[in-house]
Amino acid sequence: MYPGALEATLTTLFIILLLVVVHGVFAGAEIAIITMRKTRLRELVEEGSTRARAVLDLRAHPERFLATVQVGVTVLSEAAAALGGAAIAPKLRQFFETVPALRSHAENLALILVVAAVAYLSLVLGELVPKSLALRSAETYALLIATPMRLVSWATRPLAWLLTASSNLVLKPFGDRTNFMEARVSAEELQQLVDEATKTGAIDTHSGEIASRALEFSDLTADAVMVPRNRVTAIDKDASEADIRRLMLDSPETRWPVYEESLDKIVGYITARDVLARILGGLPLLIDALKRPAHFVPWNMRAADVLRDMQRHQIQLAVVVDEHGGTEGLLTLEDLVEELVGDILGEHESREEHIHHEAEGLALVRGATPIRDVNRALGLDLPENEGWSTLGGLCTALAGGIPRKGDRLVGEDGVIFEIVSATPRAVVMVRIVVPEVEEGGAGI
Repeated sequence: MYPGALEATLTTLFIILLLVVVHGVFAGAEIAIITMRKTRLRELVEEGSTRARAVLDLRAHPERFLATVQVGVTVLSEAAAALGGAAIAPKLRQFFETVPALRSHAENLALILVVAAVAYLSLVLGELVPKSLALRSAETYALLIATPMRLVSWATRPLAWLLTASSNLVLKPFGDRTNFMEARVSAEELQQLVDEATKTGAIDTHSGEIASRALEFSDLTADAVMVPRNRVTAIDKDASEADIRRLMLDSPETRWPVYEESLDKIVGYITARDVLARILGGLPLLIDALKRPAHFVPWNMRAADVLRDMQRHQIQLAVVVDEHGGTEGLLTLEDLVEELVGDILGEHESREEHIHHEAEGLALVRGATPIRDVNRALGLDLPENEGWSTLGGLCTALAGGIPRKGDRLVGEDGVIFEIVSATPRAVVMVRIVVPEVEEGGAGI
């Protein structure tokens, strides 16, 4: 290769590398600006930071900012690939033509090699490395890049509008439309960001767990969080004073539903505080005097909506009812909070281990354990369904009926469920075996 040709090739390679690096700057900017803490951003704005104001402006107009990022990464990656194909591929083709065995495929081999090399650089230097750095140092990166990104965003506004208008024109026959708001980070991507930040120590482990639980919380319904009917402690509306006192002493709960005839006809609830107040005041313990009105929520109501509903009505207990109006279970404010922060134990409560890790990577799990808790604890992806939300329910679905002790069931992904104990009505204990464990691979 002549000196001039070599110099031109090196120049082309430098330009391709530069395009990939700038691509990475755009990709990192998206992560950094979106993930920078709002409280810290407001604090910097109040201190008069112009760079913080630039970040705030970009976040205030996400459709414009994300359009800029999308345009930038697309144009840069396409330019790098086109430049490589036009300038580097012919030279590689000439080289391959000098090898007799490769001569007939020289052009294809050259093009494949260039595309693969540019794709590799784009993934490593244009996506993975800059996004990781941006996630690790979101504030520094965001403040550094915000002002240039705002200028680029302003300059590309006509192009962003043209792309959005063109997309909407194509989608109009389908009754749909688009905008760059759709480029926001999805819940799954947010979950991955939280996991990565927790692993690298960017956020506290417990804070990361709460964030993960919060992301999962939006998918939960009332029946997935409630205390099921067969575990509800309730009291008859005609209960005597002795019955009320006995309930106070024997039950760990502080609120009990009051029923008439059966649990399907709950007429209110009483609280331990009200009972104690009447005892200390020397007043008779009468259910009618203690009873508070019951609050009902449907079984399929989203847990987040139930939480807001209970906050709005200033109540601590709700009765979950099915489509026929029958009682499915109870839901307390504490149940909802525990979904976000984990179990909250009182002074007189002891921790009940639902999942016990055994030797060789096996796990012994109670059948009443929610599927989401099993997945979270064992790193699995067991399915949930409208028909079940617990491990026992999953085993019953796999068996086509209530399984018996000793039954061995296999899930869709090869996970094995050994029924350790069961009653005629429910699965009590299950041993979970991951296929890799049986074959001598990694444990749970």
